[in-house]
Amino acid sequence: MFELGAVQADLNELDTAERTFLRGIEHLTEAHSEFSPLLLDPYRGLAQVYVQSGRYAEALTVLEQAQHISQRNYGLFNVEQTVILDEMSAVYTAAGDTRNAQEIQRKRLNIGLRRYGEDNLELVPYRYHLAEYYELSRMHARARAQYEDVIEIQESQLDRYSGDLLKPLRELVRLDILSGDSSSARHHLLEILTRGTEIAAVERARSLAVLGDWALTNGQLEIGLSRYREADAVLVTDADSQTVKLFSIPTLINFIPPPSPVDWTGGSKPYQWGTISAELEISAQGRARNVRIVAAIPPGLMDADYKRRLMESYFRPRLVAGEPAATPHVRFTHQFRYFQPD
Repeated sequence: MFELGAVQADLNELDTAERTFLRGIEHLTEAHSEFSPLLLDPYRGLAQVYVQSGRYAEALTVLEQAQHISQRNYGLFNVEQTVILDEMSAVYTAAGDTRNAQEIQRKRLNIGLRRYGEDNLELVPYRYHLAEYYELSRMHARARAQYEDVIEIQESQLDRYSGDLLKPLRELVRLDILSGDSSSARHHLLEILTRGTEIAAVERARSLAVLGDWALTNGQLEIGLSRYREADAVLVTDADSQTVKLFSIPTLINFIPPPSPVDWTGGSKPYQWGTISAELEISAQGRARNVRIVAAIPPGLMDADYKRRLMESYFRPRLVAGEPAATPHVRFTHQFRYFQPD
């Protein structure tokens, strides 16, 4: 029945899917109990049906019941419930309640802290997860704090030149690029690439690419392109890394979405999600040219802002045979929030 309900949801037969899930949940409850862990996945499936229907309050009620069952069976701070917390946070975000979405993500980290302790390497994925949430929510300062905590944990357990430090340092350099600030992260990254041992080729290439991004956005075009060539050469000469595509298509480096009216006011009223699409060309130097807005829902609301922001942004250009190349017909699509009409 639950498999059937999932298929019905995929077909957008949401009322039918809801009834199917509820019947299945009723049968399971009668056969076992209302607190059976077998109910966890069905409740999560039912919550997704409610999300698709825009019934966020019902989705949250169902997910809260799933979390209660998880805690009753596996303990108040069991790590298995984190997937349910992620889904709850996503529902709050979809409903426009960013405050509760953020609070759920903090609870997720708190579970990791209680399970593993502050200095345990097992806590690192939890801090990454929270940092990624903050970045998606454009809370860059809070994301930075999480990456810095990751580095502090790793430096207490690992060597200063360990390759494991490359990832959080790359994230800090990315945030430096977005903020226009400069930190010690770039120099530490260079130190590890120079003095570190046993660094995987993919990690070396990704780090060189980020260093190239920093140089490009800071007006050091030739240094940036040189970093890209060096990173590409590392991938080409390592058989295990050739499936990694860092330079197959242009990649946005420092694009920050323009604020919508909802962003300016903090989403104090009900809002909806709009979509905007642009076509553009990326030069071999990583700049946008001939930007055209080709679709927007609603039309005209954010067109000029997005066009201007794309023209201001830098892209990591694609490489062809190790050399930067222009790319025509690049498609860009993004979502933004706007207030529901009266």
